[in-house]
Amino acid sequence: MFVKMESSLLAILVYVVSIPVAAWIAGAIFYDAGNASVIGAILAALWIGLAVSAFVLWHPAWQPFGALVLFFTLFLNWWGSQKPSQHRNWDPHFAQLPRLDIHGDAIEIENVRDVDFQSVQEGTPRFERRSFRFSQLCGIDVLILSWDSPWMCHPMFVFDFGPDGRICISIEVRYRVGQKYSLLRSLYRQQELMYVVCDERDAILRRIAEDGHDLFLYRVYADLLTVRQFFLEYAHRLNELAKQPRWYHGLTTNCTTSIYAQGRGRMQWDWRMLFNGTLDRLMYERGLLDQRLPFDRLKEESWVNKIANDAPSTGFGDYLRQELTGYQCDVDGSGAHAQSGGQLR
Repeated sequence: MFVKMESSLLAILVYVVSIPVAAWIAGAIFYDAGNASVIGAILAALWIGLAVSAFVLWHPAWQPFGALVLFFTLFLNWWGSQKPSQHRNWDPHFAQLPRLDIHGDAIEIENVRDVDFQSVQEGTPRFERRSFRFSQLCGIDVLILSWDSPWMCHPMFVFDFGPDGRICISIEVRYRVGQKYSLLRSLYRQQELMYVVCDERDAILRRIAEDGHDLFLYRVYADLLTVRQFFLEYAHRLNELAKQPRWYHGLTTNCTTSIYAQGRGRMQWDWRMLFNGTLDRLMYERGLLDQRLPFDRLKEESWVNKIANDAPSTGFGDYLRQELTGYQCDVDGSGAHAQSGGQLR
């Protein structure tokens, strides 16, 4: 009786491990070996049929499990040999990688995207070179993009260089022509990582043009030293990507976990950095957003979609901040943000 129970528990354990392993292999066959094509779907279906048949017809269960482990090891060796590339058929909005040079006080950024919008829904990407002074970096804002999922959002940070203007940096998938975001696809080696550097009008209008997308603009309260350190971390990572591409992964290397990775050692981990749908609430709890309003009220008054659609192209960012009741713009005599907050942690 005890032996039979032990055997049953072992069989259950084998199946609990085997099912997700076999499913992951099927996904990798479909996406990475079959390039998400009809042939890839056929190969993935054949693999599932083979795996199920093996466990049904081959006993005891540890024998097909051993074969699965051996195949998985060999397959994983092939899968890991795939390398990210700078040379793909890129979507025009992601065609140019940014590069950033700092010489003393001077900052030069190549390939800043600034879409020329023919309408809110349509625009032609153009890439520019922009100059800033590091000494003028005086504040930071965060744009939080939400859609249907309560578990996911997309953060973008806007760095304020005072009289030199603002620049937005967004960690994204570097899309190829015809690709759209897919969490499932992102778990395989199908998409590269990109730090998009763009005009904030570009970042905002492209996002709110999508149905069901809600965008919120918050002032971040952080001391000036932290803001500048945060910017330098972004600068370092985007220059690294210009030299050496990396894979995007929807869970481990995405828009939020990458921020944590680049600031590791001074940021405290929280599960909401992985399932980041309430990232703005986490920032509020850590004192990084305006504390004068309850969070729900602050979020309601930080919704930017309608104001952005009505904003003029000239002075776009200033117009948003004047019209948003949730955005508190405390300024000193020079127009720079007064830094009274804590650290990005």
